[in-house]
Amino acid sequence: MRKLILQEFMSIDGFCADRDKTTGFFDGTYNNLEKDVDANQGPLMDSIDLILMGTNTYRLFAGFWPTATGEDPKITTAMNSIPKIVFSSSLKEVVWGSHGNISLVADDAIAYIRSLKKGVGKNMVMWGSLSLAQSLLQASLFDEIQLIVAPVAIGNGYRLFPEQDKLFPLRLTGSKTFSEGTMLHTYEPIN
Repeated sequence: MRKLILQEFMSIDGFCADRDKTTGFFDGTYNNLEKDVDANQGPLMDSIDLILMGTNTYRLFAGFWPTATGEDPKITTAMNSIPKIVFSSSLKEVVWGSHGNISLVADDAIAYIRSLKKGVGKNMVMWGSLSLAQSLLQASLFDEIQLIVAPVAIGNGYRLFPEQDKLFPLRLTGSKTFSEGTMLHTYEPIN
């Protein structure tokens, strides 16, 4: 059975996007968070064969990765070559530059992803896509949650775990600190 991994970047005070729904606090817009965080992505990229995302993350990624320069070439190659699925009821089509390895699903994401998990292949990963991630968390579909915590507080924004949710127990399975203080915490949901 394939694993579904959620990897989210967040501020130390628990926000995955700022008030304006941007990610400037960790993506290099305001801070140059370490290249060793990017280098750490190599093993993750080797372990997956499918990238899942929602509408907003698709728009952000599709506007960057197909023509990315100056990034780690291994990550850029993986981001452009690994097949992708966008879950959206508002988009009519999706494209990924000239790569053509992307599809759009407007159906029930939970049922669709349950069937993907039963299939054969490597693991799957989801980045960003907070609304979709919250739905999948509530449906207990993630097998692993990786939180990359930036050493910055932003005060307000959008959280992965909404305040109205009840206790969501996790088991820490790994932790790593990078040179400038960013931390990667890996968890397994306790269902």
